[in-house]
Amino acid sequence: MSSKRSKNPALPVLDDAFRLASVKDAEESTRDLAARLATTELRRVSHPGRVTWEPTDQAEPVPVPPTVVDGDGDLWLRDRGTGTWTMPEFNPKEFPARCGEVLTWNQLACEFGPLTALADDRRIGGGRRR
Repeated sequence: MSSKRSKNPALPVLDDAFRLASVKDAEESTRDLAARLATTELRRVSHPGRVTWEPTDQAEPVPVPPTVVDGDGDLWLRDRGTGTWTMPEFNPKEFPARCGEVLTWNQLACEFGPLTALADDRRIGGGRRR
């Protein structure tokens, strides 16, 4: 999924990565993953104080952040009681139906990653630091 609706323009989004030559040159079947991985690296370089998880990071971090921003720049909130994630600004006219569902960390990371902690706090667990 790629959109032009970033609510946090300072944070690189998938649309930024799709403009990179390395992503454009990737085989069509791998272009989406290439863009997601490139977005991960762009975020890590431009926002070294924030933890960013790759779309392939399937293990839920410890401690788990309460909020994350997905690859399109959209906010997701974690329900502390269930450990699941929801998009608070979901609008079925604007977003795919999947964004309105309750997701696990694995589903969120795989389908909407990279995920970046909202706060600039490296103590939030699990993200690779570069």
